[in-house]
Amino acid sequence: MPELRLVVLALQDRLAYGPTFESAMSALFGGAVSSLSAASTTAAAVPGEPARGAPASAGSPQSAADLNALIAEAAKDLADYQRLTAEGKLGEAGQKLEELKRALDKLNARKK
Repeated sequence: MPELRLVVLALQDRLAYGPTFESAMSALFGGAVSSLSAASTTAAAVPGEPARGAPASAGSPQSAADLNALIAEAAKDLADYQRLTAEGKLGEAGQKLEELKRALDKLNARKK
């Protein structure tokens, strides 16, 4: 039986991974997910780039909370998309996929 062991995400020249989609997103965008312990979150960077385990800049707690909220939103949209697809509700799944794209666009815009 296949088992998800590691989620790997790539965005342009950045690469991150973690045990869950949410932790990989957090590593990719430099946020910290409070529900995960530091030992369970693993991140890797493309060679020549700094590691993404910590935020690149010393942002305010509010901006870190906003980042975590965007990451949680993207994770929820992905889970909803997968559930709706499995249930055969492809129209609703397409809407969730669009919401996921918007959440990822927001995260990408914050990183620039």
